[in-house]
Amino acid sequence: MAVQQSPSLSSVATDPLRVFKFQVLFHPGQALASSLGVSASSAFSYGFMTVSGPAINIEVIPYREGGDNVTTRKMPGQADFGAITMSHGVKMAASQMDILWMSQLFTVMQGSGNQAPGAEFRMICDVYVLDHPVTTASAPVKAAFRLYNTWPSSLAFSDFDAGANAFLIAQMSLAYEGFDVLVAAGAGTTEVSFSQ
Repeated sequence: MAVQQSPSLSSVATDPLRVFKFQVLFHPGQALASSLGVSASSAFSYGFMTVSGPAINIEVIPYREGGDNVTTRKMPGQADFGAITMSHGVKMAASQMDILWMSQLFTVMQGSGNQAPGAEFRMICDVYVLDHPVTTASAPVKAAFRLYNTWPSSLAFSDFDAGANAFLIAQMSLAYEGFDVLVAAGAGTTEVSFSQ
């Protein structure tokens, strides 16, 4: 059997997307936006150094009847989405959205919050992969990941070490209940976006 081979000449259209140029947008509801000190009328951006990729795992349910052969049937069971971990350097003058969000969620868990009954603590989170190299003033979005019903499941800070040559890092993990992925059809000005 012969296989037709393509010439191995690279181009922008055949290059894989780069992972180092991305933007994270959050879409809060009215009550959550006011507790975070942001506008509820539009999404807000928050800068991160790293964002782990979304993942889905579907549990396998094995099934076998007595009269079957030696193999088992494999049926899909419950789906679970692995947590997203985001990290950023802590800055003095910047909004501490992750700390405020975790505090707001903690008051929900304690039952001591000051929000109206039924106030939402979850948000939609979008991660946009931007085009690179960019030859214009704006960068087209070449891939988009939308995470549904996100909320912080953990918040941690880096260790303090008098002998270290490092900076203070905050790391937040988000639980979520599903995601969508869009990838642009081609190079150039084509881009993707989720409708709000």
